[in-house]
Amino acid sequence: MRCIWIGLLLLVGWGQAQQRQQKKKGDTQKEIKKEWKRKAQSYVKNPLALKAREENFQKQILDREKQIADLQLRNRELADQIARLEDQIRVKQYSFDSLQSEVVRLKAAYEAEKKQARLDIMPGLVFKVQIGAFRLFDMRKYAQDNPFFETEALGDINRYTVGRFRDLGLAEAFQKDLKRLGIRDAWIVPYKDGVRITMKEAREILARGGS
Repeated sequence: MRCIWIGLLLLVGWGQAQQRQQKKKGDTQKEIKKEWKRKAQSYVKNPLALKAREENFQKQILDREKQIADLQLRNRELADQIARLEDQIRVKQYSFDSLQSEVVRLKAAYEAEKKQARLDIMPGLVFKVQIGAFRLFDMRKYAQDNPFFETEALGDINRYTVGRFRDLGLAEAFQKDLKRLGIRDAWIVPYKDGVRITMKEAREILARGGS
């Protein structure tokens, strides 16, 4: 029984609260109506004030619309600028990729040249017969298909050698034959592992039994 009375009291309290809320809401609505009735009466007495208020609102709307249009135009300009920058980035990337490919190609060519140079060098002690050294005369184009006719550039001087001999005696015999053929300036030049050395150094290597 006590619970029923408590429930009834709560229900009555809730109803009273709703009534107070409705009354407060009604009072607020009445206040709003009274406020706008007062404003309407003032605009009836002074219609130019209503006109000025309306024009002010219209001006604000136009200003906002202009701001929106300006922002939209700026957005389009930025989008175009981004598109141009993306195109420039793609061009730069293509150039970078091309340069990378060229670097890879040049590295491969360089390694091939080094490998070929190593293959062309005879290790150890080798004797060649130099037939001339010229400053203004280049015979390298005639030596392309002849592995025993070689050229060596030293500054602006081109030196030309013929033959590769392990035995100094054979090199000397070949030198004599060339002189008999009319190449009087033929002389023997020694190399060690592809590097030119003096004849004194070559004879010291031979004396030690080296090669």
